[in-house]
Amino acid sequence: MTSSSELSNLLCRAFCEEITVRNVPAGFAISTAFSDASGDRITFYAVETEDGWRLEDDGDYLANLVARDVPIGEGLRSTLLDGILAEGGAFWDQETFEIRSEAIQERDLSSRIIPFLSSLVRIRDLDLLSRENIRSTFREDFISESQARLSEFVDLDEEGPVTRDFSEFPPDLVFRPKVNLGKFPAAIYLVNSNDKLNEALLAWQEMQIQNRSDFKIIGVIEDADMKGISRRKFQRAQNRRLPMPIFRGDEDSAVSMIAKEMGLQAMH
Repeated sequence: MTSSSELSNLLCRAFCEEITVRNVPAGFAISTAFSDASGDRITFYAVETEDGWRLEDDGDYLANLVARDVPIGEGLRSTLLDGILAEGGAFWDQETFEIRSEAIQERDLSSRIIPFLSSLVRIRDLDLLSRENIRSTFREDFISESQARLSEFVDLDEEGPVTRDFSEFPPDLVFRPKVNLGKFPAAIYLVNSNDKLNEALLAWQEMQIQNRSDFKIIGVIEDADMKGISRRKFQRAQNRRLPMPIFRGDEDSAVSMIAKEMGLQAMH
């Protein structure tokens, strides 16, 4: 069996052989053994400055996220990005989208490269987080879009039920029309799972049983893939005429549909 020292040597050799360092006008370009989703090797630079050395990437990765409308500068994604980079002794420039370290003394350069590289590798998960764990940002993205579109017409209530006597069916949000509009408030259920769809449907059915017409119930489906939702449950809700706009990919129209349900025709 391979000894621990032999295994250590094999790992060091495999890792080191995949790293290339070449001279560039500003310092060194360092190409690593790690690849991004496109298959390109993750590369960064050691740049000599008046204050010492600085590690930085070329800014392409974060710029690409922004170009795809991934909001890295706000909410949960921003917190994750800043936290990951801080652990690697780095930060990102919000104008150039470059990831940089603070000034490093030459004697510390080699020891700071590994943490910096680790942060470059880890932030690649932001792309996965924006797709797979988007549920954690669904609420904030929906609120942001709704406030941008409806703030002149609607007050957003994140606390109470749509009416006091309907408190057994708490929604995620309540949209209350401005006082002078005299339109219908809406209980908003943010649906990205079977349980959330059931909550919305139960509230809808109770509203029908009580023959209520003083408010609306709307189940906002997160995205058209509906990975966390049973097609049968969706069909059941649809056949019972629960309003279910689909948010991701058509955010503006989804919010417009809610406005129409509330009687805010001017926003449709």
